[in-house]
Amino acid sequence: MLCTRRAAGLIVLLSVSAAGCAAREGVRIPSAATTVPAENALILPPPGGPAVLNVIERRSANAVEQDVYLYTSASTPGQNFLRVQMFGPVSAGIDQKKSAYLPVRASDMMREAQRALPGVALTQSPYFLQNNYGPFGYAFGHGRGGDACLYGWQQIRPPASQRGPLRDYGTIQVRLRHCAAGATESELLAPVYGYTISGTFADPDWNPYGEPPPVDAGIGRPGNPIYREPLLAEPNLRPAAGRPAPRVSAQAVRPTAVQAKQPAQPREAPPVSAGQGGLPTPATAAGGAGAVIVPMPTCVPQGGDACP
Repeated sequence: MLCTRRAAGLIVLLSVSAAGCAAREGVRIPSAATTVPAENALILPPPGGPAVLNVIERRSANAVEQDVYLYTSASTPGQNFLRVQMFGPVSAGIDQKKSAYLPVRASDMMREAQRALPGVALTQSPYFLQNNYGPFGYAFGHGRGGDACLYGWQQIRPPASQRGPLRDYGTIQVRLRHCAAGATESELLAPVYGYTISGTFADPDWNPYGEPPPVDAGIGRPGNPIYREPLLAEPNLRPAAGRPAPRVSAQAVRPTAVQAKQPAQPREAPPVSAGQGGLPTPATAAGGAGAVIVPMPTCVPQGGDACP
């Protein structure tokens, strides 16, 4: 009887253990952040920096978000980053949560900027600015040790009249946190103007950029000349590769020799009188008060001529 009970208990324990092992198969973390290579970044800073350190990616049921961490030389606490959030058809499981959509409002963006740059007195820019993707806003201030700090934001989305549930839908949110030692406001704005969005979704109807603008009606029309604008760096242009530089004749480069003329009999130099502080000053000419006599230049013999 006792052996029968022990055998039954052992069978129950083995059954529970087997069920527990079966339940752990395929266990995963639905919304974990993963590190991806820099070449897989959905957004990149402009050529020349700041340099990319690493990329952290998070996926949800309706968006893909990446934090592209950038090189930081400032002493202000925190890490520089470019953050992109792309809303679209993500291939994810139904158990994943959805990312919250945050509209771009000035009050919300300033609170977000203060969280990214705590302790920095930020002032929102009153100017209307735009880059290749449309208008953007930013706040600027100074951090620890005189560091210049900037927090920029941008939303890329087609107008309401153009987007629909099945055509030209999608939204891209971009944030930039950038601090640098000894930088100016214009230097910190360079990544906002020069960043590139390289990611996209496979759905051809996903198009947060909207329809392209129409071509200028004046192109190709008679009576509408288009002139070439001068290049700012044109004086510093170099000849193209494989094309020889223009040849300059030696006569154009060689300075013209100046024939020395026999000067007239030099006049005697006026006496030198002591001025203020004992410094010698040339005496005034007899022809006019206050006139200064300039000495003759040093003679350099040229050719067969001789100095007087």
